[in-house]
Amino acid sequence: MVQDLPNAKIKLRNRLSDIINAAKGCWVCGWLLLLLKIRRSESFAKVLPADYERVWMGIEPHYIHTFERGRTYGDVSKDQWVLIRISIYLDQRDTLGDFDYFLYLQQSRQQPMHLTDLLDQTQALKWPTHKPFEARIRSTDADLRLCKRWKDHCIEFHSGICAETKVASVSALRLVDVELRCIVHLPANVPWVALSYCWGGPQEYSLRKDNLADYGLPGALTEEKLPPVIFDALIATKAIGERYIWIDSLCIVQDDELDKAKYLFIMDAIYAHAVLTIVNAASGDTFSGLPGIRKSVHRHTQEPFEINGGWLTEALDPGHSSYAGYLERCKWSTRGWAFQEGLLSRRCLIFTADQIYWQCQKSTWCESSFWEGIDTLQIYRHFQGDNLLTSLADPVIENWGPLYITILQKYVQRDFTSESDVMHAITGVLRVLKQATGQDHFWGLPVSVLEQALTWTASGPPRRRDIHHKYIDSAGKLISCPFPSWSWIGWSNKEVDLGILNPSITIGTLGLRFYRLDDKANPTPLLENWPPLADDTTYDDMRQQIRYPPSASHPWLDTTRQTITSADVPSFLAASPVRSSLLCFWTSVATLRIEQRGWNGYWNEPRIVLCDPDGEVELGGRWAPGGFEQRPQRGREQEVNLNLPKYGKFIVVGATRQRMSHGGGLTLTLLMVEVRAGDQEGEASVVFRRHLVKEVMESQWERLKGTKKWEIILLS
Repeated sequence: MVQDLPNAKIKLRNRLSDIINAAKGCWVCGWLLLLLKIRRSESFAKVLPADYERVWMGIEPHYIHTFERGRTYGDVSKDQWVLIRISIYLDQRDTLGDFDYFLYLQQSRQQPMHLTDLLDQTQALKWPTHKPFEARIRSTDADLRLCKRWKDHCIEFHSGICAETKVASVSALRLVDVELRCIVHLPANVPWVALSYCWGGPQEYSLRKDNLADYGLPGALTEEKLPPVIFDALIATKAIGERYIWIDSLCIVQDDELDKAKYLFIMDAIYAHAVLTIVNAASGDTFSGLPGIRKSVHRHTQEPFEINGGWLTEALDPGHSSYAGYLERCKWSTRGWAFQEGLLSRRCLIFTADQIYWQCQKSTWCESSFWEGIDTLQIYRHFQGDNLLTSLADPVIENWGPLYITILQKYVQRDFTSESDVMHAITGVLRVLKQATGQDHFWGLPVSVLEQALTWTASGPPRRRDIHHKYIDSAGKLISCPFPSWSWIGWSNKEVDLGILNPSITIGTLGLRFYRLDDKANPTPLLENWPPLADDTTYDDMRQQIRYPPSASHPWLDTTRQTITSADVPSFLAASPVRSSLLCFWTSVATLRIEQRGWNGYWNEPRIVLCDPDGEVELGGRWAPGGFEQRPQRGREQEVNLNLPKYGKFIVVGATRQRMSHGGGLTLTLLMVEVRAGDQEGEASVVFRRHLVKEVMESQWERLKGTKKWEIILLS
């Protein structure tokens, strides 16, 4: 191997056997072998000597471009700075093993400066003249003066961006006083810090009815009563010059459902109006503490070394793809509440195992590198792995559909300790979307395109959420209602497809009028303007959006009966909690016989035919993926039991215009529904969604005679 300094252009790849043989005579080989034994001792021990010839080690550069605010990751033509990481990897793929980058190095033209010396030698809000992104040495104990300087700099110079929020403020809060070490009630005009973290299990000393009074006494919150993460958060809050912090386990009475519902409803405001949010991304529980605050959590020492006039230092910022972000693999990034807390926080102080990061609407900074002083540029590494932070900060968002879909797809992958929180934990983000786009949402679906949104699909076996959503109604009463089956929010699926909202897809609107029921079961239209305004957005001749009606004629669609009044609502719903999750509308309904006729190899789905009871009309539509609990093995499709009834009730929820190359005909989207257990089947019975059927030809639906009706649907 070569004897010279690895530089930004280097790209070396050698067999592990060659590195072992040359280790005594080549310092680079010896260094790589030592790193492998230290950093990947388990991997090295598993490699058999006979495989040394087929395992590779190498060094290569990674180039991470900077991105100006508002630009996409694909536009790098005007980037002024490039962050270079030298990566060292182990490649075992030839032995059916893994490929792993296990060490990253960053370069410096001069000996890296110690962070503590930098803070001692420079005044507040002043950064030394230094080449951006070069290394500096952070101490094993976090110097929180840097965190305070980050905060002060942002408040001083980012006020036009980071001081604003689209979330309404709150009138009062229960907070932790870090000086008096107790719970206090203060008006919300005082500044506070918020903590975002993973519980990792029950909190022994959380706020309860029996200790509420005691926790209000000065000195009550001792170190012995607080988990390490929470105690460290109090230390960090005081060190950055703040007195109050909001921590859910200490500021919500955990055994009081009314108190929990009150605070869950305003969680977006708590984080959006906090001075900053402390994020524990270092562990998935409260028992390890924040790295660097106290010696209980060790941070290893960086050891820079000089080679041929340049310096190499271990990069504490982990390597990752352009999309993943620096929190890709931490537990915090998998938790449901953390999604909204991170997105809506104006500023985040993020503790990882190796270093502390700063993230605000304008800048990303870290302990181990000179990222400050370049506010006109930012490294494309937002914690969500996408430019969601700056997108949500825009005052007006016109192309809202792709943004909504991105948010939804990321959110459904998150996990919850209590699934009853799943609506609360996204409500704040949807409120911000409404302010920026004008689009309202009902149970997580955009109401302006509700026909299309109802045709969402999910991959994998469906599982209904069997837990209730809890909220406080207009009278201050705690209400518990089931999650709706018609929305993605009512199902536990890691992947939800709302591609029909993409404007490049040819869609149509039948003009169904949707209602919700208020606290007294009075129907209220979801859209104030009726009929909906026509969308004049056009694409090309093959992908033009067309709305139905008024220009098209549909004999099966009764436009004279679409209004719902109180007289149409069954009286039992006034006292039923299900009313809050009902979607009410008139539509065409038919009871059809269901026949499975083998397997559709082209679409890789069961071939299911719908027939009228007499068998005179067949509707050979496509069924949406992910709608069945059991997926067959190749060649065994005939043995699959789809647990479908002999007859099913089907309702029309939307329409799609085929491309002209396919005939240009109108297809209908059907939902298979079932009457809710305990209700009497009839025109005003409550039903729930079972399966989605796509692309049933309208001409076939029109041929249905006696079985087809125009009914009110109360969809739960």
